[in-house]
Amino acid sequence: MPARQISRFFCATLFAIAAAQAQQIALVSEFERFDPYGTPVTADRDLRPREILSPAMPRNGHLSVRVLVSGAPPTNYLLYFTSNSPGILDLTMYRESFQACGDSFCPDWLTRVDSPSFGAIPESLFAMPRQNTRTYLLDIHAPLDTPPRRVRVEVLLKAGIWQVAPMEVRITAPVVPARHGILREDIAPLDASSAATAERQLARYLADLDPEFPPGILRARDITQRNSAEDMLLARSLRAQIPGVNVLAWTPLAFPGVGAEWYLRVRDLLYSWQ
Repeated sequence: MPARQISRFFCATLFAIAAAQAQQIALVSEFERFDPYGTPVTADRDLRPREILSPAMPRNGHLSVRVLVSGAPPTNYLLYFTSNSPGILDLTMYRESFQACGDSFCPDWLTRVDSPSFGAIPESLFAMPRQNTRTYLLDIHAPLDTPPRRVRVEVLLKAGIWQVAPMEVRITAPVVPARHGILREDIAPLDASSAATAERQLARYLADLDPEFPPGILRARDITQRNSAEDMLLARSLRAQIPGVNVLAWTPLAFPGVGAEWYLRVRDLLYSWQ
């Protein structure tokens, strides 16, 4: 190969590597929403967002995490998701669509996608030409007969080179009881904190009312309502198993604090009971 062609090939390779390295993938909790420009939604900003490295989840319940894909426009990518060992957990990925939300945009409406899923930044040259971030929800279900154990879950981004966002899901001993309760949409406004929907189910539990489950999964807020309703079923079950102990009512951690991730402390309490 002539020296000039070698030089061009070398420069093109370096450019491709640099462009690929500009793409990033990250996992955050379901209570951290980001706008199309990679900025946390104002209502959800937390001083110390939790790292999603080894999240816990109950059996017969769900764990949902938000997947962020960012990069300088224009760019294309493929998104994969998998678990090791396969077949233990049920994995579903949703692409989130942005809706006007106060003075910005919030991810909300969901579209189920397969693995791999093709994506482009920006998703619309007309509506968001400066977009540099797309968001997804990875919804994980642990079947009832799953034994307590750890399972590696990975989300992989292919954009020139591979990038991996791994986590080790800890399946805990507590079991969410068979679903019962009211089928009724009970979600907070889009511009409220993403934990506001979960707070509604917590308030029902503290008032000794049955949880409310969404009639269907159409929006990210439906996911939050379902997950928090499952949490309250688990709390009621634990209260019945341990007479005289109400695992949520006696702790100040059961009430809102700064940022949207205060609700994760409620889950920490529930999932720690063996």
